Amino acid sequence: MRTLFDEETIAARVDALAKEIAADLPKDVLLAPVLTGAFVFAADLLRALHRHGCDPYVDFVQLSSYGGARSSSGVVTLLKDFSVEVKGKAVLLLDDVLDTGRSLHFGRGMVLDRGAAEARTCVLVKKRTGRADDLPCDYIGFEAPADAYLIGYGMDDGGRGRGLPFIAAG
Repeated sequence: MRTLFDEETIAARVDALAKEIAADLPKDVLLAPVLTGAFVFAADLLRALHRHGCDPYVDFVQLSSYGGARSSSGVVTLLKDFSVEVKGKAVLLLDDVLDTGRSLHFGRGMVLDRGAAEARTCVLVKKRTGRADDLPCDYIGFEAPADAYLIGYGMDDGGRGRGLPFIAAG
């Protein structure tokens, strides 16, 4: 396992993303982390957004295309739906990794179909796979090699390693 992004680098980038998002979106945007991998990123981004004058609503959605495996099954499953109404709201979907783009594409389509005023996307790490290039992502934290299996800062390997304060490639 090699460290790709250390704690200090992540903190600085999350703050920069928050500053950009705060300038672009309504102060009460609905922050919608995709569980489970994005929960650490979401917590840090939420606090950073507050420091930049925002007070987002927060609701979680759980989507899965991996099912515990290391590669996508190709089918996105809705495991936990939103608890709040998204109609008329600006929604910012957060995900940990943009690899195939299926989960974010599914989530974005779902909130727009339900009448969201706008749906933007933010990922902590975009893999340079070439597969997700057709899904524009509004905010990207970092880029990583296509073959990197990421762990830490909410991302896991079979449920383990989520608590690492850095992002590593396994």
